[in-house]
Amino acid sequence: MLDATWTTVLAISLVVYLGLLIGIGALASRRAGDSAEEFLLAGRTLPMPMAVITLLATWFGAGVMLTVTDKIAVAGLSAAAMDPLGVGLCLLLAGWCLARPLWNMGILTVCDFYARRFSVATEKLGAVILVPSYFGWIAVQFLAIAQLLNLFFGWSLEWGVFVTMIAGTGYTMLGGLRAVVWTDVFQLGLVLIGVVWLVILTFLEVGWDQTQVAVRDAAIMEPNWKEVVLLLDLLVVGCLGNLPAQDLVQRFLCVRSATAASRACYLAGVGYLFFGLFPIFMGIVAVHVLPDFQSDVVMSIARKLMSGPVLIVFVLAVISAVLSTIDGAILSPASVLAQNLLPTEIRERFGTVFVNRWAVLVVALCSLATAYSGSSAYELLEEAYSLMLVGLLVPLLGGLWLPRRPPSAAIASMLVGTAVWLPHLFLEESDWFGGLSLVQGGIYLPLNITATICSAVAFLCVGKNRQLAIS
Repeated sequence: MLDATWTTVLAISLVVYLGLLIGIGALASRRAGDSAEEFLLAGRTLPMPMAVITLLATWFGAGVMLTVTDKIAVAGLSAAAMDPLGVGLCLLLAGWCLARPLWNMGILTVCDFYARRFSVATEKLGAVILVPSYFGWIAVQFLAIAQLLNLFFGWSLEWGVFVTMIAGTGYTMLGGLRAVVWTDVFQLGLVLIGVVWLVILTFLEVGWDQTQVAVRDAAIMEPNWKEVVLLLDLLVVGCLGNLPAQDLVQRFLCVRSATAASRACYLAGVGYLFFGLFPIFMGIVAVHVLPDFQSDVVMSIARKLMSGPVLIVFVLAVISAVLSTIDGAILSPASVLAQNLLPTEIRERFGTVFVNRWAVLVVALCSLATAYSGSSAYELLEEAYSLMLVGLLVPLLGGLWLPRRPPSAAIASMLVGTAVWLPHLFLEESDWFGGLSLVQGGIYLPLNITATICSAVAFLCVGKNRQLAIS
C-alpha cells in the first residue's frame, strides 16, 4: 500500500495524466471542423495498426481486468466464457463477415446500415435499442475507477463516479474519434506494461508448481447440464452480442480500405485473446497469493507485490485501461443518438459536430445515472451485451445475407427479440427463459439464445421478399 508521500505523488500523476488527455483532445478538435466523418471516423484516414490498437483498447477495460478476474477467482475458468473468450471471438467474426461489406457501404453508424437496407423506421428503432444498451457498460467503467479512488484516496463511490464521468467525457467531446485513437495508443502501451509486469511478479510469487495446481483446479467443472447451457449462453452473448455494437463498427470504418478493416479485426481478435490470458492467470492463482481474498483481486495482488513508484505506474495503467474503454463507449452511442435519432434539421441548424459533442454529454449523464442505480458491475456488463444481441444481431446479419427481406421483417425481429428479453430482467432466475417456473421443471432455455432465436423466426416469417435486393 502507498504511504502518504506516494499517495500525494499518485494524485499529482493523475492530474498531469488527465491534463495530457485533455490536451490531446484539444489538439484533435482542431481537425474536426464541422465534418461528421472527421469527428466520428477520423476522416477514414487511420492506418491499420492504429485501428488494431483502438479495437484492443476499447474492450480491454474494467470488465476483463477487474470484474471478470474476480469471477474467475471464485468460479474458475468458466467465468471467462463471455469475456475475454467471447469478445475475442467476436473480433475475429467481425473481420470475417462484417468489416468488408460495411466499410464498402460508406456508412457512419451501424444504424445507417438499417436505414440503407430496410427503412428509416428500422433505423430509428435500432437506434432506440442501441443507445441505452451502452449505459450499463459505461457505468461499469465509471464504478471501476471510482473504486480505485476510494481505495487510495478515500473518496466516496458517488463522488468518484462523478469525477470519472467528467474526466472521460472531456477529451472525447473535444476531439471525437481521433482524440480517442490518439489517447488509446498511449493508454494501451501503459496498460500492457503494467499488466505484464504484474503477471511476472505474480508468477515469481506463486511458482511453476503452484501455477499448474491452480490451472488444474480452475479447469475442473462438474458435468452439470444447467451450468453447461448457461456457459454456452454467456459465450454467445460475448461472441455475437458485440457484432452490432457501434464502437466495433466505428473502429473498423475509420481505416483507409475494406481490406485494412478486415485485417484490423483479425489482429485485434488474436491480440485480445492473448492479452486476455493475463487477467485470467491472476484470477486462477489468486488463492495462492491472497489466501483470504474477498474481491478486487487485481488491485489486491498489486498492493501486495508492488510498492512506491511501481504501484503508481500500475494504478495509472489500470485507470488507462478503463478510460480507453470509457471514451469509445461514450462516443459510440452518442454518434447514433446524434446521427440517427435526432432530426436532420437540428444538425443543420446547430452544426453536426456541435450536436455530436452534446450527444456525448447526454450519454455520459445517462450512464452516470445507471452507475448510481446500485446494480452489480457484472450484471450491468452482461445486460449491455445482451440487448444488442437479442434486438439488433438478426436484422444486421439478415440484412447482409438476405437482402430481399422487407423492412417489416427487420422491425418485427427487433421488437420480438427485445420484447422476449426485457420482462425477464425482473424475474427470479432471469438467465433462463420462463424464469423460475421452467427451471424448477428441469427445462433450461437460456434467455439470450432463446430471445435471439425468436428474433430470427420473426425476421424470416414476417413480410414477403422484395423483388430486388437493395444495393
